[in-house]
Formats: sequence, structure tokens, C-alpha cells
Amino acid sequence: MVPDVTPLSPNNQDRDAFQWTAWILRIGMCCCFIGWAWQHLRWGVPYDAVLWHPDYLGWLAQTLSVTWETYVAQIMTDRRILLGVRTLGVVYLVMAGIALTAKRNSRTQLVGLAWGSALLAAAAFSKYVDAGHALATLVEQGGQILTPVVLILALRRGVRDRWTIAVALVAFWATFAGHGVYAIGWAPTPGRFYALVHAIFNSGPDATERLLRTAGILDFVVCVGVVIPMLRPGCLAYATLWGLLTSLARPVAGMSVQADWWGADQFLHEAMLRAPHACLPLFLWFALRRCKPPNIA
Repeated sequence: MVPDVTPLSPNNQDRDAFQWTAWILRIGMCCCFIGWAWQHLRWGVPYDAVLWHPDYLGWLAQTLSVTWETYVAQIMTDRRILLGVRTLGVVYLVMAGIALTAKRNSRTQLVGLAWGSALLAAAAFSKYVDAGHALATLVEQGGQILTPVVLILALRRGVRDRWTIAVALVAFWATFAGHGVYAIGWAPTPGRFYALVHAIFNSGPDATERLLRTAGILDFVVCVGVVIPMLRPGCLAYATLWGLLTSLARPVAGMSVQADWWGADQFLHEAMLRAPHACLPLFLWFALRRCKPPNIA
């Protein structure tokens, strides 16, 4: 169910009036790309989980007419993987610049954003494989993966175009449903969730468990509430705050004055790459203002 967001005036004045909200997506994606650039340049991404997995890359060894052992030992070596990861870090920095400067008629920049979405999907897939094929790990990355696509649609078709809103909603649902599945316990809750809640609230095991379960339930509440006109503003406001606070929770819980660089090199980028988690609901909050009731036909 997608809200009817047809421009209210025949000459697209309504679309133009809302076009500034694309800057919410621009800033969110710029921060996200910078965060992933630092992750690649400083800490790495587990691409080796895929590159050294015979079920995914066995065909490449056969194409090269080498054994799997030779492929791993001589072709796809640690050194080459590291060089590739560092190169991708530089590419992500370029993507950050494109996110801020992309023009609606620049095919090169829009294709660049599409490639940025593909790179984020590759990183998410590697984390999914590294996590033992935990589907929720892949789903919760949907917001980051799809936000460049939302930005492309917003630039090309307008921020209130039905396709723009539809893809933004899918990205929103993926982010919150993926997190909710973990928080509510339908998938094994990652230890970092417990550690973050405990570090911020100094809560005991039982209280931490209750806080996570409550957050998981609210994740699904906002997924439903966003399509109900009466509940939509409140749900999107909560989701924006949730996205901001959970992003900032990483540096707040992890940084310390005793650490080198106060631990900023380890945790600050964790907040930046999660910027779409707050920017997506904020974008929807502005883009869906003064909409007609949903068309369920």
C-alpha cells in the first residue's frame, strides 16, 4: 500500500516545493559512503568469506583451470584481497562526493550512485555469509543498499513520486524489520546488541533483555504504522529518533578518553554508515506531508 503522492498542481509546483528534501538523502548517503570508506581503509570488510567460499567462487577456479587449493593459495591471496578492499575504500570516497553533487540529468553521476548501491549490496552479502547465512543480517542492510536508489528516483522523478516513495518504504521496512527480528529474539540476538544497551543504560541482564524486546516490538509497530495516515507522523518521528540514537550509540558506548584517538577511529564511522537509518524516516516524514489517503484500489 503506497500513499497517493501525486503532485497537487498540474504544473508540478508541488513536486518542486518538496524537492529540497532530497538533501536529506544526499547528506545521509554521503555520511554512509564515508563511513564505509573508513571501514574499508582502516578495518576491512569480510569479503574473504565469499571469495574463499567454494560454493560461490568455485566456478572461477574452474574457469581459470586451477584447483581450489591453488586458487586460494596463489590467486585469491590475502595481499590481493587487502589491496582490493583498500581500493574500494577510495571508490566509496568518490561515491560520497557524487551523493552530494549528483544532478538529475547527469547520467554518469546517477550510474555512479547505482554502482554505490551495488557495492553496498556486495558488502552486505559478505557480512551475511560471514555471519553464517543469517538472513536478518542481509535484510537489515536493505536501508543502506536502497537509499542510493531512492536518491536517484528523487532526483529523476521527484521526491513525492509514487516509485520514489515505494522504494523508500521498502528500504524503511527492511531496516526496521531486520533489526526487529534480532531485537525481539526471532533470530539469535547479536551480543553487540546486549553490550550496547548495557553500556548505555548500565542495565542488568533482565532489564537489558526487556529493553531489547520492547525495541523489537516497536520496530514492527512503526513498520505497520507508517502506512496508516493517523499513525504515520508519530511512527516516522519515532523511527527518525530511533535511527539517530542507535547510530550514535556505537561511539557513545565505545569511545573513551583513555583510547588512542578517543576510540573515534573504531566507532565514529559506525554511526556515519548508519545515517540512512535516520535519514530515510525523516525523508518520508517530509515527503508524505499533505498526502491524500492511501489508494488501496
